[in-house]
Amino acid sequence: MMKINKATLITASIAAVILVSGCSNKHVPDEYMVLRNAPLALPPDFYLTPGGPDSDLDEIIDPQELAKRALFGSN
Repeated sequence: MMKINKATLITASIAAVILVSGCSNKHVPDEYMVLRNAPLALPPDFYLTPGGPDSDLDEIIDPQELAKRALFGSN
């Protein structure tokens, strides 16, 4: 017959109490009570592009020209 010392018995009983206490249904989250966030709204001028003579679009460089400048330097 095996002898079980006092420390092993106490440790096993504490572990059993902790494991059994995890089985209680006191604070179970309810997945059906989740709140939905409002959908995101776009600003009314989201699809507008900048225009006019002060536009940044006037200074766009061709990608091929930009690659040539990167490889061979600017002339």
